[in-house]
Amino acid sequence: MRNIMSSAFHALRPHRITRGDRRMRERRTAWALVAFSVLLACVELYIVYSAF
Repeated sequence: MRNIMSSAFHALRPHRITRGDRRMRERRTAWALVAFSVLLACVELYIVYSAF
């Protein structure tokens, strides 16, 4: 009974993230944050210069 429950538990658990996948995901997240920051800076500059 215990083996059946543990195998069912492992089947529902997501697979482990390997070190390379995590690094790739962190790099993608970093690029998304950089792009969002640049976009936000452009919008802020547009608002500042349109006020004059």
